[in-house]
Amino acid sequence: MVRHGESEWNVLGRWQGRADTKLTDAGRRQAHDAALRIAQLDLDIRRVVTSSLSRAHETGEIVARTLGLAAPTVDERLVETDVGPWEGLREHEIEAGWPNYLRDRRTPPNFEPPHDVYERATSVLRELHHAEQNVLVVSHSGVIRTIRRVMEVPDRRLHNLEGCYFHVEPDGHLMAGAFVSLSSASLPTTNDAV
Repeated sequence: MVRHGESEWNVLGRWQGRADTKLTDAGRRQAHDAALRIAQLDLDIRRVVTSSLSRAHETGEIVARTLGLAAPTVDERLVETDVGPWEGLREHEIEAGWPNYLRDRRTPPNFEPPHDVYERATSVLRELHHAEQNVLVVSHSGVIRTIRRVMEVPDRRLHNLEGCYFHVEPDGHLMAGAFVSLSSASLPTTNDAV
């Protein structure tokens, strides 16, 4: 499961949440490079599933096309965390309106609760487990990081086209695996989740 390529608001340092921002040209190149990296690593990806937001879906389309796979399946449950009143703001604007919230990992009213994000996103991962094939899921930093935090495993900021492996055990138990980076051209960007 990886974060999408660089988006227009990544460049501006704005928190995206559910805003449907587009990929930049650099983001499109990152997606193409990610597909080449997947082939180089021989990950045997057979299917791509994406969030419905444009930045994730276009990333998945580029990867699938480059790997010669079918068009990605879209799943609404993979959309980014609803960040409520922080959508479109930069970190200094959040700090001005909600002092120390970011530092203390607090969220404002109308920010989607972590367990809601976890439940909707991991339900997709568990369903994909039944396909018994390697699937690339293209989602968002906030979703990936929230899953890891709820699972109480180490977490870190994710660059574009970074993420981690998730494995589903035969009994349905979800395991968080190693971090993965599929693009060397990825730069640090605004964190979309606390």
